[in-house]
Amino acid sequence: MSLYELIYLLGFVVATVIRSYYGVQFKRSNIVAKGAEHPLVYIGMALWSIVLLLPFASIFTGWITFADYPAVAGLQMVGVLVFVTGLWVLRCSHVDLGRNFSPSLFIRDHHQLVSHGIYRHIRHPMYLSFLMWAVGQALLINNWLAGPLGIIAFLFIYGFRIEREEQQLLDTFGDQYREYQQKSARLLPGFHKRS
Repeated sequence: MSLYELIYLLGFVVATVIRSYYGVQFKRSNIVAKGAEHPLVYIGMALWSIVLLLPFASIFTGWITFADYPAVAGLQMVGVLVFVTGLWVLRCSHVDLGRNFSPSLFIRDHHQLVSHGIYRHIRHPMYLSFLMWAVGQALLINNWLAGPLGIIAFLFIYGFRIEREEQQLLDTFGDQYREYQQKSARLLPGFHKRS
């Protein structure tokens, strides 16, 4: 096992702890509205589940060695930076959302629009953390299946969910959300505010 694979595995544990801690606090009993998912989001979620398992197959078994490629140390160092920063963004996303976290297109009783902390500049930092995870994984795990597939999974989830999520927030918060859209970037700070 390489140092980069070990970093990935430790990051996986950290992300699992973060997601689990906030996931168990989510209560389905106080949902007041649920948006419909685009059917292709489920393909992205299925791919993401596979993406999370493939590094283990790459690291601990010989099942997918046919898809291995040579490591490039400089790119792996970039991968560490992107991956660890993505974990930080994930943590900030959950901490700032607090009780407003929802694993799907749910609006909860007493739901509040969060526009402080990391949300001050980015409307969807949790998606940014997933993108950073996917890019970081592709640079840390030297396997065509265990690495770049995450980027494809992210594109399915983000591409087919984000418009519905933003519409749901507009329907719920109206002008407050429109004003927030004008002051923040959708995914990457510094890019067009409504992107």
